[in-house]
Amino acid sequence: MRYYAILHIIAMYCVDFNKCQNCPKMKKLSIIAGILAIAISILFLPGCSGDKEQNVLSDQEKKDGWTLLFDGKTMNGWHLFNRGSIPSAWSVDSGMLVCNPHAKDVKHGDLVTDRVFQDFDLQFDWKISKAGNSGLFINVLERPDLGTTFSTGEEYQLLDDRNVPPEYLSNLSHKAAAIFGVVPNTSNTVPKSGEWNHSRILQQNGAVTFWLNDVLTVQVDLKSESWKSLVAASSLSKYREFGGAVIGHLALQDWTNGVAFRNIKLRELGQRAGDQVGPVDSARNQAASDSMERSVPGAEKQNFTDTIQLQANENMRFDKELFKVHTGKKITLIFENTSASANTSMSHNVVILKPGIDLADFADAVHNAQNEQYVPSSVMELVIAHTKLVAGGGSDQIKFTISQPGIYPFICSFPGHWGTMQGKIVAE
Repeated sequence: MRYYAILHIIAMYCVDFNKCQNCPKMKKLSIIAGILAIAISILFLPGCSGDKEQNVLSDQEKKDGWTLLFDGKTMNGWHLFNRGSIPSAWSVDSGMLVCNPHAKDVKHGDLVTDRVFQDFDLQFDWKISKAGNSGLFINVLERPDLGTTFSTGEEYQLLDDRNVPPEYLSNLSHKAAAIFGVVPNTSNTVPKSGEWNHSRILQQNGAVTFWLNDVLTVQVDLKSESWKSLVAASSLSKYREFGGAVIGHLALQDWTNGVAFRNIKLRELGQRAGDQVGPVDSARNQAASDSMERSVPGAEKQNFTDTIQLQANENMRFDKELFKVHTGKKITLIFENTSASANTSMSHNVVILKPGIDLADFADAVHNAQNEQYVPSSVMELVIAHTKLVAGGGSDQIKFTISQPGIYPFICSFPGHWGTMQGKIVAE
């Protein structure tokens, strides 16, 4: 519209100008200067820019039952998975909900909605950093015994397809707008690099459909036998509760690269799922976690060992999660990363911690310590022993001694891995 306004004003001045053919030369130059000045001022008027206002609903959308999940100003309605409303790597910046995975002195983790949703139409805009990788999860269960969002919820993959290694995309379930690791995106659409993309997720009675920039990418029925077969054949089959729910929280992933969201809006279909919230009371969560730590199911059935052998791969889970050892005896730990040797394979380590260490706090403390293989010197007083960071096809061996009885947790400290890669050593 601003260009039509410019032309209209120019036309009016041109009429006046034609009437002034007999005017002095300076009069004519003055008219021309006026035309240019007004045209330029209109061109740069902020109110006439034509830019769409973000994070608002039209009157019609409100009538149709849409609600904003992000108001562009606050993080109301969201909290950190299993940790409540605490300062985190997530923040609001210029009308965007952004995650800085390299932020220091804050908590890291996935951001989840306070409410749960069942049948819904969800739309959102997203922009990701170069070669970035993130995700939006649906049907996420939130309990203290569940360490991550991806162990239960299906992930709408958010990826900069154009700038990741081609071999990573040889698995089409890694493409943007796939259900990561389970259902491929077989369409030809790819997201726009460094620009805003628009996504839509429709879930009704277990039937889920994904779109990317108005192109359909995935259709699947979460209640069908074919879905169960797809999960069973995927790496996510390691997580017993993955893909089994058709109601849960929405979650935004804090992964290895920055991501931004805006215009997150949702319309519930059918009966409202209710204002259920997750366990956001941190004191209650910690008490439950402490109780679970004191009780180690299966420990009484374990034989004592002085050799701990562990394996892990891209499934992001240790093959064994419980060992029993004698105090004061030298223990040998052998760790092998059984992933294929490739630039895109995940690296893992084993870090044995002292009893009572908060695993999430430890993960936050090491999150940015890439140069020290995610076991920085600043946390060594919390560590009993650790392996080096092992790439696919590699292995490492360490020896250590536990002097006091107790329950010693072990984790992989690579960012984002600790939630599912953890276990316990019971020392007696």
